[in-house]
Amino acid sequence: MPATLPPVPPPPVADRRTRDPGPSTPAPTTAPRGVSWHAAARTDVPIGLAVGGLWSLGLLVAMRSANWMPLSIEGYWWAGLWLTISLATWRAAPRASFWVVAVGYPVTYSFVVTDGWGMSSPSHILPLLVAAFGVTRSGGLRVVPAVVASVGAELVLSAGLAGATRGVTGGEWFPAIDRSSAVQLTALVVAAAVIGSIMRRLALTSASLEQRNAELLALQEVRARAAVRDERTRIARELHDVVAHHVSAIVVRAQAADRVADRDPQAPREAVRWIAPAGREALDAMRSVVRVLRAADDESAPLAPTAGLESLPAVVERVRAAGVVVTAELPAPLPACPPAVGLAVVRVAQEALTNVLVHSAATEAALTLSVAGGTLVLDVRDPGPPRAEASRGGNGLVHMRERAAAAGGTLAVGPAPDGGWRVLLMVPTNGRDGAVR
Repeated sequence: MPATLPPVPPPPVADRRTRDPGPSTPAPTTAPRGVSWHAAARTDVPIGLAVGGLWSLGLLVAMRSANWMPLSIEGYWWAGLWLTISLATWRAAPRASFWVVAVGYPVTYSFVVTDGWGMSSPSHILPLLVAAFGVTRSGGLRVVPAVVASVGAELVLSAGLAGATRGVTGGEWFPAIDRSSAVQLTALVVAAAVIGSIMRRLALTSASLEQRNAELLALQEVRARAAVRDERTRIARELHDVVAHHVSAIVVRAQAADRVADRDPQAPREAVRWIAPAGREALDAMRSVVRVLRAADDESAPLAPTAGLESLPAVVERVRAAGVVVTAELPAPLPACPPAVGLAVVRVAQEALTNVLVHSAATEAALTLSVAGGTLVLDVRDPGPPRAEASRGGNGLVHMRERAAAAGGTLAVGPAPDGGWRVLLMVPTNGRDGAVR
């Protein structure tokens, strides 16, 4: 293995947030209080004109009936006009529309229709009801000021300017205002403002829920993509760690047999006898990974090929058979640890010894596994030097770092102080969080 190989920085999988932040979703905002005049022209103005037209048509039909004798037909025409104005402007300019209706309608009604006295029919309160509902529904005013202003306008509308003036100065509203009717109309005005406020709150809550639902769907999609990517990475790592180890040993053993074939005719035969079972092991390992892909929906299928610390002696023997003298110091018995920790130790040892076969000209290596203070320490060394013709590509170092990070351990890879190459893995036996350097 080349001594000039730069240390590989920790992969981004250690912090998933830095790898794929996912689509950004804007923070919830308060709904606007009104819409543009252009939008109102397409919705509210036609609605207002349609209601005004139906109101006028109803009046024309009613006027032909001999059974309908209103006190003032002008009051109905005036109420229809202000109803149209209120419906056409309540969203485009909610606050201005409310104050125009709350102030302008009672004043003009009193001057134009009743000469300063109260309204001739309780139905003429409709424009004020629409204005009170619209200003709280659109958020132009809070419910309390809207109720106070609407009730004041209703009292002026019920008593007329003359009656209201006499009531304020003289303290007597009777007979300028029918108290029973005034109470009913006041309740209607208050209800309209309160209902508008409630509907606004419901609309804001619904919009917030829709936005949060969209955020959850986006987050779910991001997590699904991350899960798929992580699973692909895990499978690729398994294929590399399991198959590459066997194949590398087979290639090295075949090359060694070819070099000594002329002076040792039995070497190729012995190599073939060793290569055949090693190849079958590689195929079995690859098939176990492929079965995971083909039986993804089968809960009974194993999720991944697993290997514990008990597989470590077999890894050492395989490398020895490939031609490298491996000195192994393993505790007896092997320490108990979670499957993820055992798998990480075995795969890192496997990758480190495979790198000795492929990248180093050394004919020997040392592997030591020890336990110190609840930490498994794996130390793999070879004296070097690196092979001149060895390839410098591959993902072996990245995979070892991912293994260490997944098990909550630390990994140090690089030239040893006394020469050669060293791989040092330290992982807690309980698999708690660690770091990779």
